[in-house]
Parts: sequence; C-alpha cells; structure tokens
Amino acid sequence: MPQRELDITILADGEVQVHVKGYKGRKCLEVVKLFEKIVGELKSQQQTNEFYEPEEQVRYQIDQRL
Repeated sequence: MPQRELDITILADGEVQVHVKGYKGRKCLEVVKLFEKIVGELKSQQQTNEFYEPEEQVRYQIDQRL
C-alpha cells in the first residue's frame, strides 16, 4: 500500500495550505473535503499529476497525535 500524507502548512496570516500526497485520481478530493469540514472553506485548489492517474480503493484511518 502506498504511503499517503497530508502536508499541512499554517502561514503567519492564518492561511492554511494542504498538499495531499499518495492518493491517485479523484480520491484526493474526498480527503480535502474532510479536511475542509474541519478547517473551513477552500480559497483555491491545484491538482497534481497524481490527480490524473487511475483511482485505487482507499480506506481511511484517522489518528490524532498529541
């Protein structure tokens, strides 16, 4: 199973940037929608090369680390 990651950056002005890695096809959009529910509405969005690759089955597991 490929490594999947969310690279989250919070800028000084409070803007949050999320780079989704390891999801192929439109599955990354499901992850972004989940994150959007937590953080707030998207201002902009860019697709990577992975977005245009064939989709694969994805199962979610969310771990909260303190």
